[in-house]
Amino acid sequence: MRILLIIPILGRDPIKEEAAQRKERQRRRISRYVRPDTQVDFVNIEYGPASIESRYDDVMAAPFVVKKAEWAEKNGYDAVVVSCMMDPGVKAAKEALDIPIVGPNEAAAAIASILGDKVARVYPRGLTVLELAENPEKTYKTLLENAKKALDEGAQVLILSCTGLTGMAERLQKEVGVPVLEGEGLALALAQLFVDAGLSQSKLAYRKPPKKKRILPGFEEA
Repeated sequence: MRILLIIPILGRDPIKEEAAQRKERQRRRISRYVRPDTQVDFVNIEYGPASIESRYDDVMAAPFVVKKAEWAEKNGYDAVVVSCMMDPGVKAAKEALDIPIVGPNEAAAAIASILGDKVARVYPRGLTVLELAENPEKTYKTLLENAKKALDEGAQVLILSCTGLTGMAERLQKEVGVPVLEGEGLALALAQLFVDAGLSQSKLAYRKPPKKKRILPGFEEA
């Protein structure tokens, strides 16, 4: 099984990193959620924002997410996942694709509703998305403070509200004692399940868009 994981932002400034090291880092990121025999390929978009923190960013990224998703289907991928909790372009891509595409926000919300009645989304307030990786320990401590506040206010299940926090859920869950959900991983797990079960989005809910002239960078006329 092959899943394309679309990172819906511009690629970061290149860091000298051997291909083997990059693959191992990516493998660790997804290993809790997919089987070893499931191939997950990571890809960024060529146009769009450096991070997604607003509806403006969402709209800037969405067309190029759809383009990558269409490319994935044409090139034999079995499913697509978009790594952003705003699910940019996901609903539009559901119309365009026959293979399943899953957004992390919809995946986390659906699973959280099974695990508890009161769900809270947590984020290390005061940090921008681009700052999350600069000091991971500071990010985690700030996230922990916000998680404890959410629990004091009655939350039973926590959702990490940015995929830039991927990798912190397991530690946080052990510390706070309630389910902590990472949308990216859960979206990958659902995509794998959908392929195994022969499921995809309903074409009665997500009808194919009509063919017409559309001009955007990187898009061919339909």
